Amino acid sequence: MRHVPALVKRELSSYFLRPMAYFVLLGFQVIAMLDYFQLVELLSEPRAVLSFSGQLNPMNYYVAGSWMFWVALLIAVPALTMRLIAEERRTGTIEGLMTVPVTEAEVVLGKWLAGVVMYLALLVPFAIYLPFLKQVGGYELDPEPLISLAIGLTTMGMMFMSIGVAFSAATRNQVEAAVGTFVVLLALLLITVVNQVVGPRPGWAEAVSFLSVYVQLSEFASGRLDLRVVALHLSVTVFALFVAIKVLEARRES
Repeated sequence: MRHVPALVKRELSSYFLRPMAYFVLLGFQVIAMLDYFQLVELLSEPRAVLSFSGQLNPMNYYVAGSWMFWVALLIAVPALTMRLIAEERRTGTIEGLMTVPVTEAEVVLGKWLAGVVMYLALLVPFAIYLPFLKQVGGYELDPEPLISLAIGLTTMGMMFMSIGVAFSAATRNQVEAAVGTFVVLLALLLITVVNQVVGPRPGWAEAVSFLSVYVQLSEFASGRLDLRVVALHLSVTVFALFVAIKVLEARRES
């Protein structure tokens, strides 16, 4: 795995050679700012203060409950991962990369880690505004929801980026990779609708709801760190990366 750091550096450099990375970063900065001002406005309402002193937490509104955040994430992840391997295969540079003493696992891990770093960079604007909540909104943040939300966002991002890498490895077409990633992520987000459709919750509906990233992130934002969810994210991550590695190995042998 000694080539992984060099591959991560190579991918991060290639990200910033294209305007897309700057547009995505700017988009998340704007969304973080809008979400922050909406939260400050909400905190100024007496009813909201009563709600937050009970079961709810501001982080449910700032990140987990923000439709702008979810829409941006559904667009950003496919945009950041679609070219990671698909573009290399389309241009033929993957063959040159594989002639170097680099294994398929190192290539996949290097590209995935670069994607995770970019994903975490997208979240930085949301963290920057948090210290101002006490000054402007007059709200003292509880560290427990912040820690659990940070862990949840990180493991969810690792899972999302691994899914994108798997689709990018499976095709030469960047659009196909982006569409496949988008569809899977959208399904993981909207699967929570099942509970609303079926009415009273049977056992299978509860199990389906457990897979919803919206429900998962809401729980994290409330300070409830469910290790089962963390294990699920990590398991999917390992499986998707394994699939990507096996696809590259099969392509090399064919």
